[in-house]
Amino acid sequence: MTVLIRRSLWSDYPDLIAIENQLWNERNTPQVTTYSSPEEYKIRFPVGTHLVAFNESEGKAVGFIGFHPSTLLQAHKRTWLIDIGVDPAIQSKGVGRKLVEGLKKEAREQRIHKLSLRVLGTNQRAIRFYQKNGFVVEGILKEEFWLNDRFVDVILMAFIL
Repeated sequence: MTVLIRRSLWSDYPDLIAIENQLWNERNTPQVTTYSSPEEYKIRFPVGTHLVAFNESEGKAVGFIGFHPSTLLQAHKRTWLIDIGVDPAIQSKGVGRKLVEGLKKEAREQRIHKLSLRVLGTNQRAIRFYQKNGFVVEGILKEEFWLNDRFVDVILMAFIL
């Protein structure tokens, strides 16, 4: 499969919504959010705020990586908080790795110093993925969420460019 990594376009939004709506569940996020329309999705994620993995042979987006400053503080202008999602049907086929590589390139061009993320401690598959892509654990928020009748840690991870 040949994928092109590029900034999101309005035409990607139906595919991005489909990925988002099937990806998140109570095992990998503390708040499941679904989207009913591209217009609704655009309110939270304006066009261009994701890098998209675009499958050229199928003509559709198959993954995304979002990025934005951690806070609105001027002191955070060189740190991006990221989120990533890949169509479950093609996970473990290198799409996520290509998205992370594309984001690292974009971050260097934008003079970003640090990529950071949060992942549930129960999401070991995601933690391994991030570690394979150079992210390290910076901290643990012990028993941060009450999910599925138990407390769940949040793992803070980062990659320094």
